[in-house]
Amino acid sequence: MIKIWFLMALMSYPNIPAIAYKGFGGYLEKDECEEKRIIAENDIANFEIRRGNTVYIETYCMEMEAFQTQLEKKKELDKKNKIGSNA
Repeated sequence: MIKIWFLMALMSYPNIPAIAYKGFGGYLEKDECEEKRIIAENDIANFEIRRGNTVYIETYCMEMEAFQTQLEKKKELDKKNKIGSNA
C-alpha cells in the first residue's frame, strides 16, 4: 500500500473558541515529515509573534494513503523545484 505523510498544525488563540487548523501536504517519508514539522512550528510561531499574537502550536505527522498518480506528481514537482532552486 502506498502511503504519504501529511503535516497537520493545530493552533489555539486566546479568546477564540475554535482551534485553528493548517495543513501542509505531501512528504513521502516519515523522517522528512518529522523534520519539516519542527520547521513549520518555528515558522508559524515566528509569524504569529511578529503579528503580536500569543499562540499554542502542536504539529503532527499523519500517515495517509495516496494514489500512485499523486506520488508521481509530487516527485515531478520536487524535481522541478530542485532544478529551479539550483538556477
